[in-house]
Amino acid sequence: MSLWLWLAAPLIGLFLGLFGAGGGMLTVPLLIYGLDMPIKTAIATSLWIVAAISLVAATQQRAWRVLEPRLLGFFGMGGIAGGAVGAWIGTWINPLIQETLFALLLIAVSIWMSRTTFSSDDRHFTCPCGLALLIGTILGVVTGLLGVGGGFLMVPTLLLLGISKMPIAIAHSLILISFNAVVSGTIYLEEVSLASNTLLTIVGLAGVGSIIGSVLLKRIPTSRLQQGFSFSLAILGIAMLGKLIFAAIA
Repeated sequence: MSLWLWLAAPLIGLFLGLFGAGGGMLTVPLLIYGLDMPIKTAIATSLWIVAAISLVAATQQRAWRVLEPRLLGFFGMGGIAGGAVGAWIGTWINPLIQETLFALLLIAVSIWMSRTTFSSDDRHFTCPCGLALLIGTILGVVTGLLGVGGGFLMVPTLLLLGISKMPIAIAHSLILISFNAVVSGTIYLEEVSLASNTLLTIVGLAGVGSIIGSVLLKRIPTSRLQQGFSFSLAILGIAMLGKLIFAAIA
């Protein structure tokens, strides 16, 4: 594993700890460009890495203390069903299309994050369970197809559904990402073989990052972190898309 990947791997956990999101969006490009993995192998490996690190971050943040069981259940059921469908599509879809969709998703989410304002007001919560099931299904498809947990779509969505504070939305996101990623990753195992040593090494490094991220979550203004990550996603997405366009022209 290259030196820069050793240095970059903790960032996967750091962003998951800080935002309840971002792990897959960093992991897939790192595996593709750092280890020269094919896109499908990178996606399958990313799913298991993200699942493990999300559980580490959720444990560090004691997520069980703030969970809304009904919301978690309906969102989770949708995510599991959608994840299975997305992973099934991902096993046969053209890798070039898959990589292009991933780059476009990075750019789209960066725009979304730059324009989203998170609320910190306390509100009485009533579960919009039908809507949670639908959105969970859609995000599950994204997870299975592209190897991302969907957290950067999930956290703003949870806030819109009525969760009152960003840390609480992050706690839900971490649990939901773990479930979605495990289901999707299991389906990919039928088509793709994983490098267990690489996976365990990245999980270990990213686990340290997730603990640091959980601590920083309580100390750094969310708006600054949000802006920085939005910019990083945009740069990464444009770079991936540019590489694909250049390869097509050449």
